[in-house]
Amino acid sequence: DSVDEDHDDIIPLLRFSTTSLAEKEQWMSLIAESCAYCQSRKFFLEDASASVQRSLSKIFAEDSLPKQSKGTLPRLILETPKMQRNPSGSTTPNKRNKKFLRVSLKKNAANTNPLSVAAYPPSKPMHRAAGPSYLSDDAPIQNYRGLLNLMVIVLVVANFRLVIDNIVQHGFFLSNIKIDMAEFTHAPLADAPFYCGFGLLQVFIISSYLIEKMLSRKTLGETIGFMLHMVNANAALFVPMAIVWFFMEGRPLPGSFLLLHSVITWMKLLSYLHANSDYRTRDPMQSTVALVKDQDEFGAQLSYPSNITLSNIYYFWFAPTLTYQIAFPRSARVRPTKVATLIIRIIVVACFLAFLVGQIIAPSLDSLARDTAENEGLFTPHIAAHYLTKLSLASTYAWLLFFYLFFHLYLNLFAEILRFGDRVFYRDWWNASEVASYWRLWNTPVHYWLVRHVYFPCLRNGMSKSMSNFIVFFISAVMHEVLVSVPFHMIGYWSFLGMMGQIPLVAITKYIDKKIPGSSIGNAMFWLSFCIVGQPMAILLYCVDYFTMKNSASCEMVDGVCSS
Repeated sequence: DSVDEDHDDIIPLLRFSTTSLAEKEQWMSLIAESCAYCQSRKFFLEDASASVQRSLSKIFAEDSLPKQSKGTLPRLILETPKMQRNPSGSTTPNKRNKKFLRVSLKKNAANTNPLSVAAYPPSKPMHRAAGPSYLSDDAPIQNYRGLLNLMVIVLVVANFRLVIDNIVQHGFFLSNIKIDMAEFTHAPLADAPFYCGFGLLQVFIISSYLIEKMLSRKTLGETIGFMLHMVNANAALFVPMAIVWFFMEGRPLPGSFLLLHSVITWMKLLSYLHANSDYRTRDPMQSTVALVKDQDEFGAQLSYPSNITLSNIYYFWFAPTLTYQIAFPRSARVRPTKVATLIIRIIVVACFLAFLVGQIIAPSLDSLARDTAENEGLFTPHIAAHYLTKLSLASTYAWLLFFYLFFHLYLNLFAEILRFGDRVFYRDWWNASEVASYWRLWNTPVHYWLVRHVYFPCLRNGMSKSMSNFIVFFISAVMHEVLVSVPFHMIGYWSFLGMMGQIPLVAITKYIDKKIPGSSIGNAMFWLSFCIVGQPMAILLYCVDYFTMKNSASCEMVDGVCSS
């Protein structure tokens, strides 16, 4: 027997599936490399580190994932699969692991490759285990990111084609848009009703401050002070509404802007009244400072009545919130880069929104007016179905762009300038599995105001939850109708009916979500009722009413018959 002590030539008793000596030598080389690596200090250090990382990942896995809110769909995470590193030197092109590589000295080893032609004989079994198709229900979890990319590409190409067809058919409408500044000033009331309305809003804000100042000094009784506050707050709503109705006819854009800010001021002044009335009867340090985090040094020391200042109420008026409190969470500083970025994004998104309205929606509404006129003013189901499908996508895009423009960019811009810390102006409303969750999540400033100043006061006055919810929806429906009907100088009711129609839809989707938790049925009903049917139908109905009103005002009565 040979007494050769070279252990590299000792071949363990293994069974190979190949008869090629070169392949056997290559496998032995790989096994030796792996054994050498596993006996090294580097392997033990990396194994210990990986063990710690796995333990930490199990502990913090749930915290790192987005939380599922009540009434929303289960989370769906699309992420790039993480490639795990193989420590074997034969598959790792890391130069630090070259000491574990062992090159075979056999002549034929370099010419042998497992992927070569010899490795795939005609009898090689290709079906080695049972397994389902990738799209089957019993298939393992798959990554559909490529299909998501395809859907995005198809969506972009399809919509781009629609835009091109619209431009070819109607021309480039943005070239005809002209901004006339006389639209803001041509009116009897001091020749500037728009600016006069905003000036009156400042009067109501200062009046609210003076009333609260007298209440804090006990120079005004609680009952009289409350009545003055209510008269002043309601005047902030109804006086601008009267200005828009009587002095801004034919100018819906500036009228809508003024009326929107008057509604915001009305809500803020009511919150200012209720919150300070509460501060006068309980410890403000307990109700505010102990609950609010991320305050600055000045806010942490503030208490009633030292908060009753002009600067305080005007900060609240400009701040992106509707609910007053003594101190708000504050950011550390104003970031000029962030401000500039938000302004640029506002300009870009506003241009996209203007293009969508001017190029897609406006021509469709003009066609609607012509078709309705040709049909003797009748809005038939055929016309409604045609334009409903025509406007559904465009109105959905416009609504999403407006949401992003106002609730994300516009409010974040004011928050950054004012160092307003709490910037959760919305939550994941797009995952709402029931309509009630949507109304809680999509507009948190209004939701907070309704909960604090309408819902719970109704409960404290002995009303049931159902009646309190009804009042909340009723007030919201009235405000929606005011914001639409008053600037266009028509008495409508479609927004009011649409909001009140949410009440049975809330009950239906809540029942479905309770019976089939995690189902997408409620979410699909929400998208269909809001974006595909609700909003386009409301646009059509208001436009038909507006065209009818305009035609009635422009026609002349001849023998009891309207003649244009």
